[in-house]
Amino acid sequence: MIITEITRNIHDEQIDKRLDLLAIEWYESTKRIQRLRTAEGMDIAVKLLGNTSCLQEGDILYEDEEKIVVVTIKPCEAIRVMAIDFLQTAFVSSEIGNKHLPLFVEANELLMPYERSMYEWLSRQGFDPQRCERQLLRPLNANVDPQHHQKMKFSTKNIPLFINDKTFMDS
Repeated sequence: MIITEITRNIHDEQIDKRLDLLAIEWYESTKRIQRLRTAEGMDIAVKLLGNTSCLQEGDILYEDEEKIVVVTIKPCEAIRVMAIDFLQTAFVSSEIGNKHLPLFVEANELLMPYERSMYEWLSRQGFDPQRCERQLLRPLNANVDPQHHQKMKFSTKNIPLFINDKTFMDS
């Protein structure tokens, strides 16, 4: 079975058919091309191109008269940091992004896959990280559409720069 697009999610409707779960790791949800096997042994090839670029919890991949194949993301060992205020959340998010680690958001929690060095760094910074077993479902994505910069017509070329600091004026 080859899946090229996701059209429905089980959370949007009531299903009375048998569920065949396709359990994947959080990092497999963003892979565009892969071969997987459901709990009942059905082989599935996923080839997601275009706007449908990732699998999400509850996506329906296949349906017949008897069953539906539904994606579920396995829980994994994670680090949880409670978002205290905007400035601390921005600081933690920036540091995690600088280390190119994935970051997930769930209500007022920041989640990331467990990594000992990051756990220790967060502890040293006073953020009180917690180790837990969680599904990582909602990635915080800061990627910009490649066409985004081409669409922008704004330029800073003609904006004057005002510096009132004496150290710059005296040199």
